[in-house]
Amino acid sequence: MTGQPAQRKLILYMSMSLDGFAARRDRTMDWLGDAQAYGAHRQRAVAELLGQTGLLVLGARAGAEMAQAWPSSQSPTGELMNATPKVVFSSTLGAVEWSNARVTDRPVEEEVPELKRESGKDIVVFGGASFARSLAAHGLIDEYRINVQPVVLGDGLPLLHGLPEPLPLKLVGSTAWADGPITQTYVPR
Repeated sequence: MTGQPAQRKLILYMSMSLDGFAARRDRTMDWLGDAQAYGAHRQRAVAELLGQTGLLVLGARAGAEMAQAWPSSQSPTGELMNATPKVVFSSTLGAVEWSNARVTDRPVEEEVPELKRESGKDIVVFGGASFARSLAAHGLIDEYRINVQPVVLGDGLPLLHGLPEPLPLKLVGSTAWADGPITQTYVPR
């Protein structure tokens, strides 16, 4: 059988408010609450996703913030976050102090397709609204897992605002969590 070898998927896993914002205007996400307070089922789902992840890709801001937060975590999720290889996309950061992390200043449209062609488990994006927009604008996201939080912010940084053209998606899964959020899983049509 001929054809192209299977590529690993790029999965966007992010939270947004009911009105579509990924963060407040000042980039704070205090409305998400404490990740440790997540319901047990949702914590297991995140740990399961991390267990199936071969690489994390992050924008500069998310990469710098997570490099501050995760290295000292001894939680099961923290251990997975710290052990997983990471690529932080930034033209301003020289490096991040985080195990298994490297910084690249290459454009996402050049580097991400190369990363997807490498063998291994899927790639996950956890943060950065502008980084997510850039990946979506270049058609690089294979699966969108959006956690819709039960809060209306009224204003903030929209998750996927300003794409150059409509992005038709197909709903392939939905999970309502006991602690309030709903995870919607979409793939491009």
